[in-house]
Amino acid sequence: MTDQDRVRTVYECGAGHRHELCVIVGRGVPPELRCKDQQNAGWGPGGGGCPVPKDLAALVERELRDALQECKRRGYVLITA
Repeated sequence: MTDQDRVRTVYECGAGHRHELCVIVGRGVPPELRCKDQQNAGWGPGGGGCPVPKDLAALVERELRDALQECKRRGYVLITA
């Protein structure tokens, strides 16, 4: 783990869409939750009518803190709108 990692994240927006993203967080994460080196960040704010929360990185960090074992079981961090 490093001091900053890119985390595999699935964002479920209010429209019911699932978007796979790589989110940079300011903490280390287990290898099974890291994005692959060649994987890009996903889509940007406003993609397909699903705005990305401005505090997405903070939401991901909170989910890692509160439910790390569940995230590891899934293989990604799940954020819902």
